[in-house]
Amino acid sequence: MAGRHAAPLDDSPTPAADVRVVTSGATPEEIAVAAVVVGAQLEEELARSTADDGPVRNPWAVTQRNLRAPLRPGPGAWRFPWA
Repeated sequence: MAGRHAAPLDDSPTPAADVRVVTSGATPEEIAVAAVVVGAQLEEELARSTADDGPVRNPWAVTQRNLRAPLRPGPGAWRFPWA
C-alpha cells in the first residue's frame, strides 16, 4: 500500500513454523483459522514476556536509604531504647 497515511511495509522475513495437520477432515479455511489463532496467541505471549518491569533504580540511589531511625525530640528522647 502506498500513500501518505499508509502503514509502513515490513520487509523483514517472517519466521516459518513447521506445522503438520494430522486430521484428514480439516478444510483449508479451518486450518487458516487455526493458524491465525495460534499466531495471535504467540504474539500475545511475546508481548507479555517483553513487558517493561518499571523504572530501574540506580545502584547509587539504592544505597541512599535510612541507616537509623529518625530522631524524635521530646522528653526522654536522648535515652537508649533498651534503658
